[in-house]
Amino acid sequence: MSSIKRLCMLETNEFLSYQPYLELNNNYQSYVPIEHNIIRDIVWEVYEVDDFDLGKTVALPDVCADIMTFYTDDNAYIFFMGGSISLQQMNELDFMKDVKSIFGVRLRTGMLGNLFRCDVKDINNSRIAMSDALWNGREYEKRMAEADQFMQRWEIMSSYLEQRVAHNYKTNNIVNFVVREIINSQGCIAIKELEDKTGYTGRYLRKMVKDLLGISIKQFCEVIKFQWMCNYYKLRQGDVTLSDLALQSGYYDQSHMNLSCKKLTGELPKKIINMYS
Repeated sequence: MSSIKRLCMLETNEFLSYQPYLELNNNYQSYVPIEHNIIRDIVWEVYEVDDFDLGKTVALPDVCADIMTFYTDDNAYIFFMGGSISLQQMNELDFMKDVKSIFGVRLRTGMLGNLFRCDVKDINNSRIAMSDALWNGREYEKRMAEADQFMQRWEIMSSYLEQRVAHNYKTNNIVNFVVREIINSQGCIAIKELEDKTGYTGRYLRKMVKDLLGISIKQFCEVIKFQWMCNYYKLRQGDVTLSDLALQSGYYDQSHMNLSCKKLTGELPKKIINMYS
């Protein structure tokens, strides 16, 4: 299957969460479910990295949980991974140095609902074995370990998701609405505005988001704004100054962007955006 290039379009509020340690590897391909697919509202992207290079770059904070399968020459290791799992934490896995390829399903924020049999959250330090996370997890673990083609792997995972959607699938509409509003505002929406739009108090909204996503509204906004910065830089193909990048991404100024980026990644924006050059 040929690689499908993804474009971020700020004008249509299409948010895409980027992970350079995957996307800038030697052989990366991705697939987005077609518009009328039953699981389009659940899956942001399906991706695969071959010839995986662990030292390629750093992991960025994002808001997407993934179902990830790590393939070595001899084994397959399959996990539900929360959105804030860092590359450093992944490096702590004994098998990471031997990983040859990674297959993943990136899930839309707020849409986990009851897709899994245990309590999972979009954004926290969760790393749960597929055998524990999925219904009939051991069966899917075995099938994924045996699958050796991109579309074969996707067919296995999409069959699981389709079955779960057809089996009394539920999500929290309030949290989903808040998530969409924050993403569409590029992380620049006030609690008061969310109160006005939902009719719920800020205290209640904060609790709901924290309980279901595993992150506070403030932290969620910070990560979304950071990811929109990456989106905007890619959209402009690097043809933007740092000061303009800060303003277009919703920061007060370049200093504000620097502080936020340093807090989230440990690096200044210039180093982060150079990954996309």
